Amino acid sequence: MHNTRVERDGEVQYATDIVADVKHIAYRWTQRIDETLEGRIIELMREVTAGAPIIGFGTAIADDEAKAYIKELRENLAAEKCRLLTIYSSERELIGLCTLKRNLNPNNRHITDLAKGMIAEKYRGGMVLPAAFHEIAIRCEQDGVEVVTLDVRADTPAHRVWQKFGFRSYGVLDDYARVNGQVFAGHFMMQKVSELKDRAIGILWPQAEQRAAANG
Repeated sequence: MHNTRVERDGEVQYATDIVADVKHIAYRWTQRIDETLEGRIIELMREVTAGAPIIGFGTAIADDEAKAYIKELRENLAAEKCRLLTIYSSERELIGLCTLKRNLNPNNRHITDLAKGMIAEKYRGGMVLPAAFHEIAIRCEQDGVEVVTLDVRADTPAHRVWQKFGFRSYGVLDDYARVNGQVFAGHFMMQKVSELKDRAIGILWPQAEQRAAANG
């Protein structure tokens, strides 16, 4: 992915060469889920779950579970209780999504929770995630949010990714998840929005970060 960020038609596009025939990755804050997007979200969730656990679901997502999740997501979007970031290839394939659970308590509005985050396997390992974090940080700034939290099952690929991107554990629950008779620990993690944004910029535009550091 190159260091170009362009706002166009209600979304932000980053040029990329991560996958053949994909010219850019687009990030859009979606406010409404139509039937087409519903199907794409469920398909993406099932693809991701097949390779790694998603909090709240087993290794397979039943139709009723998927429908219930979409129904709740629609309700939360309508009530502005959450933000939904959808990520597309230039071919309009849904390749990722992230939901931010807003804290509407007056004393805790500075905190938001990254409740669901997933990227299709063939788009992982490049700049798709750093660009997503950059857009998340910008949105958090617009919402007056200063801290991002999340929780994740211990020792999973997702746990290692969050650690890599600077999220720090502030608590561990030994009996966090129970799957097929096994008990798994979970980490509750956090990061300041300003730190997350700086880290994303440092990955996307390392030369710009170096110049900023040199200038004090």
